[in-house]
Amino acid sequence: MQFVRNTSGLVKNASLADSTMLNIANMGAGLAIFTGISPYITQGAVLWIASIITFLLSLPLVLLYTFFIIQIHRTGGDYVWLSRKLNGKIGSIMGIALAFNMPPYFALSAFFSVAAINTVLTVIGILHNQASLISLANSVFVNPYGVVTLPQEILIYVLSAIAFGIIIAINIFRPKWGFRLVTALGTLAILGTIVAMIVLAINVPDFHTKILPFLNSFDLKPSPYTGPTFSLPATFYMVPYFASFAYIWLYAGPSVSAEIKSEKGIKYNIILGSVMTLLLITVPFLLMDIAGGYGFNFSLYQTGTYNFWSVAIALAGNEALQWFIGISLIAWEFFVMAFGVVVFARYVFAFSFDRVFPEVFSRLNTNNSPVYAHLLDFIVTLVFLSFPIISPVGVQALYSYTPLAIAYLFLVALAGVRFAKQISNIPMLITGIISAIFMIFMGYEAFTNPYFGVITSSGALYWPGIAYILSLVGLGIIIYSISKYVNMKKGINIDLNYKEIPPE
Repeated sequence: MQFVRNTSGLVKNASLADSTMLNIANMGAGLAIFTGISPYITQGAVLWIASIITFLLSLPLVLLYTFFIIQIHRTGGDYVWLSRKLNGKIGSIMGIALAFNMPPYFALSAFFSVAAINTVLTVIGILHNQASLISLANSVFVNPYGVVTLPQEILIYVLSAIAFGIIIAINIFRPKWGFRLVTALGTLAILGTIVAMIVLAINVPDFHTKILPFLNSFDLKPSPYTGPTFSLPATFYMVPYFASFAYIWLYAGPSVSAEIKSEKGIKYNIILGSVMTLLLITVPFLLMDIAGGYGFNFSLYQTGTYNFWSVAIALAGNEALQWFIGISLIAWEFFVMAFGVVVFARYVFAFSFDRVFPEVFSRLNTNNSPVYAHLLDFIVTLVFLSFPIISPVGVQALYSYTPLAIAYLFLVALAGVRFAKQISNIPMLITGIISAIFMIFMGYEAFTNPYFGVITSSGALYWPGIAYILSLVGLGIIIYSISKYVNMKKGINIDLNYKEIPPE
C-alpha cells in the first residue's frame, strides 16, 4: 500500500447544506457586491447583466466539476482528479501551488474584514450622530484601504489573527462544529443580504430622496453622466472581474466530498452554490440600477463608499435593522475565513495521504480532526497576514492568486476531457472543452489587465506578482522532488499512488 493507510479516518460530517455553504463562501457573493466589483465599473457596463453572462460562461465549469465529483468524491477534490486523470507530477505540483495560494487570500480576507466593520460603524455612527461609533471606526477598526499608521496596522493584524485563531481552534477540537460554523455564518450572511435587498426594493419609489442624508453626510456628489447606459463590449469587459472574484471558485465542496453524508449532497452542492451566488450578486446590482439609475450610480460606485451594503444600511432607517444588515456584511468576511480553514486542511491532508507531504499532516486527533494540517494553515496565514504591514507592494502581489488559479482550472478542464473520453461521457467531454476555452480567455485577460496583478497600468510586467506566482509553482516542484527522493530512499515510489483512486 503506497498510501499512508487503508482508510482516511475522516468522518462524514457534512450535509448538503454544509457543502453548499462552503461553495457559496468560496465564491464570496456578499463581498462582490461590497467593494469587490462596483468600483471598477466602466462606462456602459451593466453589472447585473455582466453577472448573468459570467454565470453562463462559467456554467460548463460548474457542470464539469459536478461530473467529476459524482465520479470521484475524495478528500482533496480537484487535486485528486488532476493527479489521477491528467498527470501525477503536474497534479502534485499544481495542487500544492493552488493550496498555498489559499492562505494569502484568507490573510487578505482577515486583514480587510476590518473594512466591513469600519463601514458599518461609520455609516451608522454618522447617520445617528453617535460619536463613540465614529471614534471606534477611526481608532480601532480603521479602514485598511485608507491611510493607516503602523500601530493601527499592527492592531488590525492582532485582531485578524485572533479571529482566525478562534476558527482554527473550533476545527481542531470539534471538526463537526467547523462545518456548522460555516453554515451558521453563511445563513446569517445570506439572510442579511436578502433583508438588504428587500429594504432597497421597498425604497425604490423615493430612493433619491431617501438617499440624500447618506450622500450629504459623506460628501458624495454624483457627477453628470452623458455616456452610454448599456454597451455590450463594456459589459463583457466586466466578465473577468466577476469570474475572478466569484464564479470560477468551485473547489470547496469537492475538497470535502469524502465527508459529505448524502448522495444529494455530492450531486447538488456545486450547482446549488453557483445558482445562489448568481442570485446574491445579480439581484442587488439590478436593484441598484432600478433604484438609483445607471448615471446616478456610475460615478458614486467609483468612490467605494457608495455600494449596495452602505446604501442598504442607510435606507434601513431603523437602527436595529441597520445593525442586522451591518452584522450580516461582517459575517460574510468571517464566512470566507471559516470555509478556508476547512478546505485548506483537506488539501494538505490529501497531499499527506499520498505521501507528498509528511505523514504527520494526515494524522487525526481524538476528535477526528487533521490537527497538524490546521496548525500549518494558521502559521502560513499569519505569515501572509504580515505582508500588508511590511509592504504595500507585498499586499498587491498577493492579489495575483487569480492567474495561478486560471492555469490550474485549465489543467482540470484538460483532465476532464481526458477522463470523459475514458468513460465515454459526451456531456462531460463538451463541458471540459468549453471550460478549457473559457480559461484560455481568462488567461489572456490575466496578462493584459492590471486588475490581475501581473502587469502594471502602463503595460509593463509587474514583477512582484509574477514572482509570487513562480514562487508557488516552485514550492510545488521543490516539495514534490524532495518527497519523491525521501520516499524512494524508503523503497516507496509515490508516483504509483497516481495510478489508483485513494480510499475514503
